[in-house]
Amino acid sequence: MPAVLQAYEKKYGRTLRDALRSEISGNFLKASLAWISALEDPAQANEALTTKKFDEVEDTDELLDALLMENESLGGMMASLDARAIYEACHGFGTSDSKLIKIVSARSKPHLQKVAAAYYEQRDKPMLHRLRKETSGWYKKLLTYLVESPEDADVRALDSAMDGLGADGMAIVDFLVGHSQARVRAAKAKWEGKHDKSLVDRIRSELHGSNKTLALQLLKGERDEQGAPNVELAQQQAETLHKAARGMGTDEDSFILVLAKNSPAQNVATRTAYENKYGRSLDNLITKEMSGNLAKCLQALLLPPADYYAMRLRKAFVGLGTSDKVVVRVLGGHDKADVLAIAAAYQRKYTSHLKDSIKKECSGNYKRLAMAWVSVPDALADPDAPIEIPEETQEKEAAPPEEEEEPEPETPPAPPPPPPAYKPPPAPVYQPTAVAQPVAPPPPTFMTVPVPMGVFPGMTVVVQAPTGQRLAVIVPQGVGPGGVFKVPIPAAAPPPIRYY
Repeated sequence: MPAVLQAYEKKYGRTLRDALRSEISGNFLKASLAWISALEDPAQANEALTTKKFDEVEDTDELLDALLMENESLGGMMASLDARAIYEACHGFGTSDSKLIKIVSARSKPHLQKVAAAYYEQRDKPMLHRLRKETSGWYKKLLTYLVESPEDADVRALDSAMDGLGADGMAIVDFLVGHSQARVRAAKAKWEGKHDKSLVDRIRSELHGSNKTLALQLLKGERDEQGAPNVELAQQQAETLHKAARGMGTDEDSFILVLAKNSPAQNVATRTAYENKYGRSLDNLITKEMSGNLAKCLQALLLPPADYYAMRLRKAFVGLGTSDKVVVRVLGGHDKADVLAIAAAYQRKYTSHLKDSIKKECSGNYKRLAMAWVSVPDALADPDAPIEIPEETQEKEAAPPEEEEEPEPETPPAPPPPPPAYKPPPAPVYQPTAVAQPVAPPPPTFMTVPVPMGVFPGMTVVVQAPTGQRLAVIVPQGVGPGGVFKVPIPAAAPPPIRYY
């Protein structure tokens, strides 16, 4: 079958998948595409090279390229299988939550994005829409965060924090403090693209005083994340912070300018220098001189991200009732490797397993998914590790508070459908002197799309058609970096019919 696909594209200048999409539809199309996927070589004919020993290969760069392409192709095959398994878990009478939890909890968020794209290609419907339809409560909310991309999850968290009466300052802190500058910038761009507004202006209107100053400083993305600590600078900063807390009132802006711009390593050095020079902790000074979200945010800047989020989860479990909103936001907003690091920090700090705390404080399928997410390893990265999910129970899950229905997530990008045939409007009732004949639409034309380096089958690229339209297209199977494929160009609007 791979040879047939290559021969078809070479002879007719378009992929067999594109030809099938333009000629057939419905279940026949789905079955045909599934059959092609099943017969394709998942290794993309790279096994002849990748199975050789390293010292037997003459061109190591060619070997590395083949390994990357083979890995990406196998990942695409696994995504296609996972998409079918998720459909089967949701199809029929009732949802197989155990099967659904087992698939989602043992995958990384980037892989789940590929699964969503494969599901859309197979079903012509967004996977997340189906999952949200089949689930409810906190289970539905956590599942939504996990399946969404990191920037979409951040946009959802920001909207939840700023919509309604009053802003959830700690939710904004969670977004700004614990994430990388690159992720903050990506979420900012996504939020502004969705709302056609400035996130800076929105936060400026929601927060006040030093909280606003700190949030705007962090939103600039000027924090040096990888910088090595400077001992001499740390001593100077410790003295600056000591002077800022002396006298009547505290110069909060000095704390913000120092801690919000430092790298995590530099903040640790400054905290150590302060403790050595003044015989008290910098954390204690912040608690004494400041309060509320500002104090919590500045204290968070002194901690590694995993330790900070472990602390947030611990506080969510303590007290009367569990803050499920915090649990969902923290666990759902982090990828598999990050959440396992948070679980390790939680155990180190509080001498108890995060999984056990979730079991005690949460309920229902929401509890089962959360427990699996923080304990089950990525099965694709470690295929030999056992996948154990909590057993199904009959306990009733606590319902989330009443709120407006969340907007459905955006539909994943998909190849544009062929343009519909043009139908001219009916002629007017009066008798014209002469009637022009309707102009038939031009036959569909195609444009060649080159595949950039680093882009593999199943991934999406944005191209500009000769008509000026921007199209989001998915790279078909069998076409790798440097290759080309063809897509139909949407026809321009036909000229109007004129009567004389």
